[in-house]
Amino acid sequence: MVQFDNQYRQIKVKIVYYGPALGGKTTCLQHIHRVTDPQRRTRLYSLNTASDRTLFFDLLSLNLGRIRGYRLTIQLYTVPGQVQYNATRRTVLAGADGVVFVADSQRNQHQANLQSFENLKENLDANGIDPDTHPLVLQYNKRDLSDLSPVAELETDLNGAGIPSFSTVAITGDGVMEAFATITENTLVSLADRLGIDTTGHAIERLKQQAQAALEQFVRAAPSEAPADDVEITVPEHQPDETGPLPQETLVSEAVRANLAMTDLSSRLEIASRQLMRKELVTRAIIDFGRTIAHQHDPADVLRLLIKTAVSQLGVQAATVLIVPAAGQLREAVVHGVERDPLLASSVESNTVAGAVAEAGEPILIASDLEGGTADSVQIAVEKAGFASAIAVPMVARDRLMGVLTVYGGPDRRPLDEVEFELASILGATAAMGYANALAFRQLEQSNTGLETTVDQRTDELRTTLDEVQRLNQELTRLDTIKNGLIARVAAQLDEPVAALTTAAGALDSLRDAPAEKTVRFVDIIRTRAETLSEIMESVSQASLLVTESQGAEGRPTPLAELLRRSVAPLRDLARQLEVEIKVLSPGSLETVRCDADAMTTALRAVIKNAVEHNQKGGEVRLEVRRVQRGSLPWIEFKIADTGDGIPEADLDRIFEPFWQGSPGARGESRGIGLGLMIAKLVVDRHDGRITVAGRSPGGTEVVIILPQ
Repeated sequence: MVQFDNQYRQIKVKIVYYGPALGGKTTCLQHIHRVTDPQRRTRLYSLNTASDRTLFFDLLSLNLGRIRGYRLTIQLYTVPGQVQYNATRRTVLAGADGVVFVADSQRNQHQANLQSFENLKENLDANGIDPDTHPLVLQYNKRDLSDLSPVAELETDLNGAGIPSFSTVAITGDGVMEAFATITENTLVSLADRLGIDTTGHAIERLKQQAQAALEQFVRAAPSEAPADDVEITVPEHQPDETGPLPQETLVSEAVRANLAMTDLSSRLEIASRQLMRKELVTRAIIDFGRTIAHQHDPADVLRLLIKTAVSQLGVQAATVLIVPAAGQLREAVVHGVERDPLLASSVESNTVAGAVAEAGEPILIASDLEGGTADSVQIAVEKAGFASAIAVPMVARDRLMGVLTVYGGPDRRPLDEVEFELASILGATAAMGYANALAFRQLEQSNTGLETTVDQRTDELRTTLDEVQRLNQELTRLDTIKNGLIARVAAQLDEPVAALTTAAGALDSLRDAPAEKTVRFVDIIRTRAETLSEIMESVSQASLLVTESQGAEGRPTPLAELLRRSVAPLRDLARQLEVEIKVLSPGSLETVRCDADAMTTALRAVIKNAVEHNQKGGEVRLEVRRVQRGSLPWIEFKIADTGDGIPEADLDRIFEPFWQGSPGARGESRGIGLGLMIAKLVVDRHDGRITVAGRSPGGTEVVIILPQ
């Protein structure tokens, strides 16, 4: 039986989980509750009468669309499986729109499955529901246990009618959401048929697509480990009055009905409480927005603040503000989430859709209805742009059209509702007044010319000069600090290799006539410390980039192969020494990269060297180059990934600090002086690019550099 909730404009669809005792019905419901509502916005109720138990919750998180202006919602129930609670099962089953029968796959439950399935048919019939046409899905549960009945045998016993069936493990969630998705889709199709939704089949097909899209994310999702947030409601046993006790089955049925009514009321109270809290937040947002707007004297700031507030308070994917300039034609002033406003990009007769909305002068809420009908030009424009709902608010101040505020909800978002429509309307009206006041204030300012303007210009010039002097002074101070740190680091790191070289040279001098094998150790010391000195000199060479001009790098077409060779070749010996493999992958069709070749060679080499030194023995450093597209602009991406221990999350904010080296590499020693990543970031910034560093799973670090082309 379809339930229409006129207060909240909802159609409630009731799905009941039925089956033998301890078959897994409760576990299925708890799993669905955890997966679909990980934030616990709704409660899982446990209805207790005497000694039986029924679970219930409202599944509010699914966006199943609307029929005749009513939002589709789902209520899930379980029934007690014990034979003695048939009155409870029959009462809970009343008005069910769909049923999931959860069979216990264990062989010793064969008879219990048959009895429970037959009992389901009897209780459906007792409630005036045709068992042969009612939406039904079978779950063969506990497939993870031993001594199970084969699925083919269960199909023979229970599924002579070809009902959709699923093998499930409720405690892990395997197959549970797939079965739930199927019963939901079949139940909604049955509901549409009973309501007489259009005979062409278009609305029913849209209903299926909406249900599949809403459930797809939950079918793929892993369940939360948190326990279900159960709320137990217990109805006391009935005390006989002077007229004598009522029959036991009547008592149980009445207790269950009262219990269900109480939980439904509790659920409605929760919804009302959340809506009240939401309206309180909306009211505060409107008050704060009005106060802020009242102090804005720049029309552009008013519009930017309007967009920011609308997006954050309404939680929409896109929003625009269209204004009416002197020419009289609407144009985009602020755009968020779309390249162009869909209502402005579409036309109707000789006007744009946005223009038609503005001329109508009334806010409108656009949300598609599954029953269909002839869609108007506004709805067609919204859906063509890939959005499911929208609100358009003409901004009128002092009987003058200032513009139009439009907000758009994506297909993954629940449709915009009346509360959000009211908020958008108030925001648009408030912003219209603020925008009109800001325009008037700007016109007043523009009329005040002459000496005051000249003084302001000279003051601004002086302020700019002082700011530039201050900036240069700060830059000199920063470079001086780095210089002092560099000198101290180089001096400290030179002490050990120089001392080692001196000692080894003295030892070799005293062993002039000694056998060659006795001198090998000192030769190795000299070679190793010479490499250390070479690394220090390379770091000092890199540091020269710090004192170059800070303006953007001059990019020229640079052969990609040459850039990669210069970046990787000097590190091959170090990689072999540390037993790390360097792999380079690049598209053959990419011949050149626009960049400063010397600076980018330094940056790439610093990142790759860091990845080699902090890798594991036998590890790998992979450099991948590829084209990427951001909006309409081409970029080049360099991705350097290693298989080392990775960087602790707590240290990620420090990786670009000068001289910071973190923990020693996999060999227990630190190399260089800690300027590599800082210089790499400096080079990328001067190319107007981006560099990010993140941990990898299961281990290692990934550095991504992207350069605009």
